[in-house]
Amino acid sequence: MIKFFRKIRQNLISEGKTTKYFKYAIGEIFLVVIGILIALQINNWNEDLKNSKQEQEILTQLVAEYQSNYEQIETKIGLRNNMITSCIKVLNYMHNRPENLSVDSVDYHISQIILRPTFDPQLGVSNELIYSGKLYLIRNSKLRNRISSYSSFLEELKEEEQALFNITEDQILPFLVEHYQIGGLITNYLFDDELRSKVVIGEQLSDFSEIKEYLNKKADFNELLGHPDFEDNIMRVLSSIPYTNEQSIGVKDKTAEIIQLIKSAKTTTND
Repeated sequence: MIKFFRKIRQNLISEGKTTKYFKYAIGEIFLVVIGILIALQINNWNEDLKNSKQEQEILTQLVAEYQSNYEQIETKIGLRNNMITSCIKVLNYMHNRPENLSVDSVDYHISQIILRPTFDPQLGVSNELIYSGKLYLIRNSKLRNRISSYSSFLEELKEEEQALFNITEDQILPFLVEHYQIGGLITNYLFDDELRSKVVIGEQLSDFSEIKEYLNKKADFNELLGHPDFEDNIMRVLSSIPYTNEQSIGVKDKTAEIIQLIKSAKTTTND
């Protein structure tokens, strides 16, 4: 094709048809420009198709990630609500001692009170997008903003969780070790697979069946329930949980918003 155009130009020059030559040259340039523009457009279409395919794959991974986070935060809120119930139960035991109160009941509710549930979100896909600079592949600007700001949004929740964790770790557990036999509390946790699955995220649960006979000890709860410092400790937990759950509900709502934005983006991309 190039030889064909060159031959036409040479003939026009040799015949002295300068005006026709310039017109032809301009036409040839025009054809070349049109060809380049068409090639660029085809390349852009191919790039758009490639990016659209990548976006769909990313959105599929993201919806699974945030759905998992949503389910986890719901579980942690539920655990703390159970902690509130157990706090109230133990306070009732202290002030209105039931005649048929059993050590198993006391141990169960105390084991709920000393739980330290924390939200540990899965953010592998989100962080990969942010740190690799591929977040631009998501065309929905609102979704991009929500994903990039999600981690910083968790800071207040982490502070509240840490405060509750410190109360349990630094005050309640040392107090129980000093004033109570905690084997029954440990038993409630180690051998309740459903409870442990809610607390332990993404890890295989160990089998503690071999030590069960050593932990199944009956403790005397009367001194513990009569101790004023124990009541103070329970009240610290009871007063801290609502603030932690309030922050958790905010995270839950933000996570639900992101899930909805992802699903909307998937639908828009497929249209």
